[in-house]
Amino acid sequence: MALTVRQLEVIRAVSLHGSVTEAASALGISQPAISLMLRDCASHAGFPFFVRKHGRLQATRETQVILAELNRIFDGIERVNRLMDDMRDMTVGTVQVASVPTLADNLISPTIAAFQKAWPNIQVGVFTLDNVGVFENVIQERVDFGLALSPLNHRDGRGVDGRLVDLCTTELVCVMHPDCPLARREVVMPKDLAPYPLISFGKSLPLGALVEESFQRAGVPRRIALEVTLTSVACSLARSGAGVAIIDPFHLWSERDHGVVTVPYAPRTEVRAQMVLPSNAPLSRSARLFVDALRQTARQRQGALLAA
Repeated sequence: MALTVRQLEVIRAVSLHGSVTEAASALGISQPAISLMLRDCASHAGFPFFVRKHGRLQATRETQVILAELNRIFDGIERVNRLMDDMRDMTVGTVQVASVPTLADNLISPTIAAFQKAWPNIQVGVFTLDNVGVFENVIQERVDFGLALSPLNHRDGRGVDGRLVDLCTTELVCVMHPDCPLARREVVMPKDLAPYPLISFGKSLPLGALVEESFQRAGVPRRIALEVTLTSVACSLARSGAGVAIIDPFHLWSERDHGVVTVPYAPRTEVRAQMVLPSNAPLSRSARLFVDALRQTARQRQGALLAA
């Protein structure tokens, strides 16, 4: 006899809380009902789902094996419920977005500020991850869509069955302390960076791969003095005078004073902000509204840079 959805929900709740009392409270049912369902589940499955250790219920090895699948199932149910709420009332809904940090800080944040004024009852959730995490969350349908940076290497794209849509395209730039001699240049090339400590990303990261490729095109070996994983850290190091960084200009889209001089980088190297869309599920109306707002923010920021 197969377990019911309610029984699976009880197993997941007890796994999360480690207590019948807390699981019963979370699900809004009685403790005896939880205990009875656990006994029935063990009887039907032929093995116990939990053992008691130090006064807490601990998942057995069998339960641990199925937990990932249980989480996927109930995340999907939650997504369906969100879609139903969205369909019932256009003014109420949720949007869940997974994003790399630089786009979360400098593209999503200003979008949310404007979006809340137009749609105050739509809740927006933002989860900052690396490219791989963004893709995995979209594929597993834990979020409505994701924002990632190009290029996509083989590790980023493993098992990805989502769709990639360009949101906006820009070019890498150099940033340095105002007192750096390179700050007076009209353009900075790889050969110009040899006398200065290079602040850069590893080749496994999208920006690192782009910078590495540009150095190879220029026939100059890239020697990293300070390796970073976040654009904000690279910019902070450049501001302190620790070296010169080649970064995506998305970080510079915010309206604060970054304390660095920005110089165009050659060879011209494009970097794209891309939306990762699930291939098997259409975007909710709330998510489509937020995507439209993201596009508008991107156009405004790019227009402001061109006018500067």
